[in-house]
Amino acid sequence: MTFSFFLLYNVVRVPLFVLTGIAGFFNAKIRKTIRGRKGLFDQLEVALEQAPPSSRRIWVHMSSMGEFEQGLPLVAELLKRDPQCWIVISLFSPSAYKNLVYRQERTILTYLPFDSLRNVRRFIDKIHPALQIIIRHDIWPNYQYILRKRRISSVLVDASISDKHLGASRRFRPLYRQVYATFAAICAVSEVHRQRLLSIYPHEENIHVCGDTRYDRVYERALDTKKIEWLLESGHFVRDKCFIAGSSWPVDEKTFAPAVLEALRRFADFSAVIVPHEIDAEHLEFIEQLLSAGSVVRLSELAHSSFDRVRILLIDSYGLLANLYALGSIAYIGGGFGVGVHSVLEPAAHGAAVSYGPNHLNSPEAREMTTQGIGVPIADEEEFHHFLFDMLENPARLAERGQRTKEYVMRNVGASQRTAAVLSNYFNHT
Repeated sequence: MTFSFFLLYNVVRVPLFVLTGIAGFFNAKIRKTIRGRKGLFDQLEVALEQAPPSSRRIWVHMSSMGEFEQGLPLVAELLKRDPQCWIVISLFSPSAYKNLVYRQERTILTYLPFDSLRNVRRFIDKIHPALQIIIRHDIWPNYQYILRKRRISSVLVDASISDKHLGASRRFRPLYRQVYATFAAICAVSEVHRQRLLSIYPHEENIHVCGDTRYDRVYERALDTKKIEWLLESGHFVRDKCFIAGSSWPVDEKTFAPAVLEALRRFADFSAVIVPHEIDAEHLEFIEQLLSAGSVVRLSELAHSSFDRVRILLIDSYGLLANLYALGSIAYIGGGFGVGVHSVLEPAAHGAAVSYGPNHLNSPEAREMTTQGIGVPIADEEEFHHFLFDMLENPARLAERGQRTKEYVMRNVGASQRTAAVLSNYFNHT
C-alpha cells in the first residue's frame, strides 16, 4: 500500500467515519455500533489476562454472524493443531456480537475497533498477534497498513469476488491492488475465484485454492442432531415420506401448499415440516390457514402435549433449521421468488433432494447444483407438484438424487484443514 493512498485514506475516509458517528445519534443501528464499542479496550485487556504471556495469539476477524459460522471450523482446526495458541476473534457487526452465544477454550471475543490509526495501533499492541486472518472480505486499510509495517502476516481466507462486485474490482483495480497487496497470502474458495483475484493481487504464487470452510461447518451441523433427537425418535416422521420447507416466505408457501395437501391425502405416511423465514404471529396464522386441511401443529404445542400423529409440523422458533433437515428426504428452500434463495447446503448435507425458486443465481451453490442437475429450480405450483410426486412415487430416484446432493457437499469438505496447512507457513515467529 503506497503512502499516498494511506494518507488519502486517513485524510478523507477516516474523518467520514467520525461524521457518520456524529450523525449516528439519529440512526438506531449506528448508535448500537458506537455504544457497543464503549469500553472495548478495557474489556479486551481483562479478557486477554486469560492467555499466558508466552502463548502464540492468532487474530481472526469475522465481520458478522455469517462469517463467524463460516470461520468456526478453521478456528477449531487451528486450536487442534497448536494446543498452546490462543485465538482472538473480532466481529464488526453489533448484532452478531450481542447475540452470540459462544464458549470455546482458548478463544477471546471482541468488537473490532473503528479503523483510525490510534485505534489500530492500540488494538494490535494489546493482542500482539503472530498472524492475522480475515474471513471473506471485511478488509480495513489502516489495519492492513500497520500489520504490514510491523511485519505481521495477514491472510485472506475464504476469498472470492462475487459477480456483483466483479465490475467494481475491475473499474477500481489500482485501489484494490494496493489494499490486497498487503496480504501475505490469499486462500481462494475455487479456481474461478483464484483467477478473478489474480487481477487485484500481485503475488500469483501466494494465491492458494483451499475451498470454502462453509461446507465444513454445514457438515458438522448436519452430524449434530442432539437438539431434535426427540423429534427423530417421536415416530411422527418417515424420512423418505417427509417434506421440509426451509426459510419459506408466503409466496413459497402458496407454491408448495396445493401439492403438500394432495400428498397428505394420497400417502398415509407423508408428513411436512414448515420452517418459515419469519415467525411473527401473522405469518404463522397465514400458514395455518393455508394448510388448515392438513391439521397443522406448532412445535411449541408438540413439545408440551401428546399427539398420536403429526402430519404438518409448523416451526415457531429459531435456530433449528439446519438440524431439522435430518427429518426429511425432500426439501424446498425459500427465498427464490424474492431477493434470492437461502442456504441449499444444509439440506444437501443431510442427503435430501433439494428444490428452490427461480431467483437462485445469488447462491453459487444453488447455481452449481442446478448446472450439475442436482438441485431442481421451481417456477410455479405445477413444477413443484411434479417434483414432489416424482420423488414420492419413485423411491430409487429419490435415493439417487439425495446421494448426489450429499456427494456434492462431501467433495467440498476439508477446506479448514487445507487452509490451516497454508496458514502454518505465515506465522510471525518473532
